[in-house]
Amino acid sequence: MARSAVPAVAVTALLAATGVRADPRSEVGFPALRAALGRNVPAGAGVPVALVEGILTDAQGRPTWMPDAGNREFAGQDIANLSSQAEGLASGHATAVARLFFGRTMSMTPRIRTVAAYSAPDWVGTGYLQAAWVGSDLAPVAVTARVANHSWIGDMPLAGEVLRRVDWVVDRDEFVQVVGTANTGANQPLLASAYNVIAVGRTLGSAAGSAGVDALYVAGRARPDLVAPAETSSAATPLVASAAVLLIGIGDGNPALSTDPRVRSVRNRAGVVIHNTARAEVLRAVLMAGADRRTRNRWQDKLPPVDISDYREAAGDRTGNGLDRRYGAGQLNVYNSYRILAAGEQNSAEDEPARGGQASATGFDYDPEFGGAAGSNTAATYRLPYVPAAELRATLAWHLDVDGKTPGGFAGSARLYNIDLRLWRVDEAGGRTLHAASTSANENTESLWLRLPPGSRWELEVASAPGGAPFVWDYALAWQLRPADRD
Repeated sequence: MARSAVPAVAVTALLAATGVRADPRSEVGFPALRAALGRNVPAGAGVPVALVEGILTDAQGRPTWMPDAGNREFAGQDIANLSSQAEGLASGHATAVARLFFGRTMSMTPRIRTVAAYSAPDWVGTGYLQAAWVGSDLAPVAVTARVANHSWIGDMPLAGEVLRRVDWVVDRDEFVQVVGTANTGANQPLLASAYNVIAVGRTLGSAAGSAGVDALYVAGRARPDLVAPAETSSAATPLVASAAVLLIGIGDGNPALSTDPRVRSVRNRAGVVIHNTARAEVLRAVLMAGADRRTRNRWQDKLPPVDISDYREAAGDRTGNGLDRRYGAGQLNVYNSYRILAAGEQNSAEDEPARGGQASATGFDYDPEFGGAAGSNTAATYRLPYVPAAELRATLAWHLDVDGKTPGGFAGSARLYNIDLRLWRVDEAGGRTLHAASTSANENTESLWLRLPPGSRWELEVASAPGGAPFVWDYALAWQLRPADRD
């Protein structure tokens, strides 16, 4: 492909409903969070974001992709056009998505002030990813934005390189990418086929599985990661993006929640300090572990209400990494995810021997060096507290390792490490019996969701899959142990 500032991208907007009659925040745990924190709920202040939109056309064929910056919902917010196209007319789709992401009355994070707005072709091209031609050696642009929302899907000849670049920036810059899946029918490669993104569907049920691109980005991987209560994926995606911003605010305001003995923060290419609480794999694990597998929605856009009532009941709905093919980890619950993050980082017995891996009922861990190479451990143990008649929800997440250092690296090598999540039953003598495990070979998340029989002690274990070559890589684990009769 010849060099071009804007590559040819076939983009489909996910058509958000512009007239939402109910407040979607009421169904995703936000009232409980607000009741717990009051005015201390972090609302996005100091967290810059990006909004990436597909280009639509009006009745006269004129391009529209920017949200309406003059809308009262965005008063006091700086929405900057970072694309080569002139802004032109405001897009109703972009405006509806923006209201849910950072609007004054519909968002969980209305105090977001800095928004970088891109058209999808520009974001893919020289505006950000630099995937404008085959074998481009230019790295994606370093930006201060922490979370990007993508309520569009698409395809292009360079899809494999685009996905590698997306996965690279998520891992290198801890730049969280929240992406939509198709409302119906088959997914398209961009961007839900990427490994390191947070893929979002709707509680109504979304297209299941990734679209195949090449030998690395294969078809049929579990997608979405989680869902939100909206009629379209366009509307569900910014609900999750807003939740991610809120959780970043929790961690930024409480650096002491990051406690790893060796690494508690990292500085990305733009110079932004990212605490362990705000790492992309931590946020993904925390959002998935906090999701509801059963729901009692009251939203008014659909009558009767749409609920999750048969999570993983049918064999055909069970994915190899412990999810439901329709709902992923379940429906967003920002209060549950807040509780997991606010419980703080809790290190494994191998990383902090003095603590012995003793874990609380909720929590997370980020392990910066794992896999058996260079002296790293191949197993990490977390001893759960005794809770009679408990339900366990746990998610392990790690990143695809993309080589962006060498010439042409973004179009070339990448490594998906194979890590398992296991649950052991511990008897009075300390003997262990394997009770459950999530051991997929082609995913980069593993999840457990089950009721635990009373009268036993339990240990979560992260382990390198047997038979694999040693490696050194990082992972995030999040969990919540709840009374089994809670819904």
